Amino acid sequence: MFSNKLKGLYCIIGEANFLHDSFDQTIKVCLENKIKLFQIRFKNESIFFEHKPKLKSLIEKIHNHSGLVLVNDHITHIEEFNFDGIHLGQSDISPIFAKHVYKDKIVGLSCYSSSSLANQYLDYIDYVSFGAMYKSSTKKNARKISEAELQNVIKFKRKPKAIIGGINLNTYESNISNNFDMIAISDGIFSAEDLPSFLNMLNKS
Repeated sequence: MFSNKLKGLYCIIGEANFLHDSFDQTIKVCLENKIKLFQIRFKNESIFFEHKPKLKSLIEKIHNHSGLVLVNDHITHIEEFNFDGIHLGQSDISPIFAKHVYKDKIVGLSCYSSSSLANQYLDYIDYVSFGAMYKSSTKKNARKISEAELQNVIKFKRKPKAIIGGINLNTYESNISNNFDMIAISDGIFSAEDLPSFLNMLNKS
């Protein structure tokens, strides 16, 4: 149902990104460069309420560009903000519960380096993410995936898969896009000195 849309660059929007003065311009560049996947990752739930008009406007703008917007963890906000789905970590609610409640929404799951974990929830998820590919400035405590683990998750083909963690202009390698359906990037997008060139390079790879 969603597999044909779960591909390409996946922009992860954190609180600091959303509140930064350059946020609107960065999103404009992303949409102009045909990024279709976005995730709202707010750990401070108050931002949903304090910046509700801005967030709703953002989601509407992305939808107007035929994009998808998922929310990280906060399942109670899906209907209010018209999110297209939810991304879950290991300490969040069960993907079984999320898919039961929202059968027609996307459910993504962080599986770190474990393809067996992805297989465990295969009937309830629409995509999986693996990582961290590199040391991440967004999640400083995330463990870098080993080469052996990376080769193992590359073999996982049963659902669309994303790679995440520390991917930017300096770390990007073409084999990443060759082996994963989605490339999830946060700081690499929002701190890029020449974002159009960076996105153009990724889109061509």
